[in-house]
Amino acid sequence: MKQTKIIQVQAHDNYNLDVKIDYPANSESVIIFCHGSGANTYDNHREIAGKEFNYFDLFVDEFCKRNIAFCRWNTKGCRISSVPPDFVSVNLEEYATYRPSTSIQDIITVKDYIKALPQFEKSKILLMGISEGATLIPYAMTQCNDVEGLLLLSFSYENMRYTLEWQLSGGSSMVNMCKYFDCREKGFIEKTDFDLDKSDVRSSLFSDIEFEDLDIDNDGKLTQNDFALQMADYKKQVFQAIEDNDDEWLRNNYSVQITAKWCKEHFALPDIAAIMRLVNVPIYIFQGEDDANIPVSDLDKIRDDFKKWGKSNLHVFTFPKHDHDLNYLLRLPIPEMGFAP
Repeated sequence: MKQTKIIQVQAHDNYNLDVKIDYPANSESVIIFCHGSGANTYDNHREIAGKEFNYFDLFVDEFCKRNIAFCRWNTKGCRISSVPPDFVSVNLEEYATYRPSTSIQDIITVKDYIKALPQFEKSKILLMGISEGATLIPYAMTQCNDVEGLLLLSFSYENMRYTLEWQLSGGSSMVNMCKYFDCREKGFIEKTDFDLDKSDVRSSLFSDIEFEDLDIDNDGKLTQNDFALQMADYKKQVFQAIEDNDDEWLRNNYSVQITAKWCKEHFALPDIAAIMRLVNVPIYIFQGEDDANIPVSDLDKIRDDFKKWGKSNLHVFTFPKHDHDLNYLLRLPIPEMGFAP
């Protein structure tokens, strides 16, 4: 029978982390989960198309069926609220302390606390993260000697600066466009593809927009360059706001709530490849081929590096037609949301 505990764990900086753990009677393993970027809670209660759900309920149910406990916590400065659609309130002063360095230490602190509980002293400990969380877990791993494996969902093998540059230079746009118009293999969209509209997305996503409106460089096809040109001013503004520590501009104009200090710390992190080379426990990467947040080509680089290093602890699983969230929302009983990959 599943049990649930909500506890406060004092972090290294004396902040009280709100931690939630769901666990079966016999927890053979415990997963310590680290969120992706932005304002998150241990439930991530959300409302989409009028349907409310807890993001982590599916993880809890499936892991507990397998005698695995699942632990996660509120991002610093974040608390559960009753206000839809995100059901999270953010204390900006506390949220400013949410940075890679503090998140890495939070992973270690929570892991140590859970491992010390009597019911988990014989359980295997696994670290799991999605997106930013997947990036930070290997850094935490270098300070742990009691972790049995890493589960990395939508993992970036590049520095956050590179990833942000790629996203704001048309990379994200082309992944989505090729998905919408079923042009994944050739990697660009021609006018015939746009007019054919095989997946019937134009009426909902491109109403009153013609092919020529998107073909900025007028070369007869939609490529990453078209969207790089379209986003050039915005990209410049984002990086200028980071440089100027303009958190208010980022809060009002960037889709995920981030701060300049958060960005600058990510930009200054040691090379992730050097960190991954130090990890000797099994590493499992789960990546969607339609991930518009992280270039899927990252996987080729990490495979090549592990082969070069002669390491055999890397296991990569790719999923065609799966997005950054590994199509999580398609598993939920919510109304039709438009195009489904």
